[in-house]
Amino acid sequence: MILFLGGTAVALALVMLLSLYRVITGPSVFDRLTGLGLIGSKTIVLLVVLGAWNERVDLFVDIALSYGLISFVGTLALAKYFEISGSAE
Repeated sequence: MILFLGGTAVALALVMLLSLYRVITGPSVFDRLTGLGLIGSKTIVLLVVLGAWNERVDLFVDIALSYGLISFVGTLALAKYFEISGSAE
């Protein structure tokens, strides 16, 4: 089971790198915001997998929920900023 959870964590980290590539080279601001949302979602899943690996799922779920809320609010704030500033073209 430890090997499966470790492999899952590594696979999630690699997929997060692909999303980071989208954030860096996205042709538009909306593509970059989508990449940030994907990284946030994958980080939540990665935190839960790490919690299962450490056998402390309860602690890591609390951390994942807090991170998810912060990530969501941050993405909304960035979207609103780019909408107001007009640099979303």
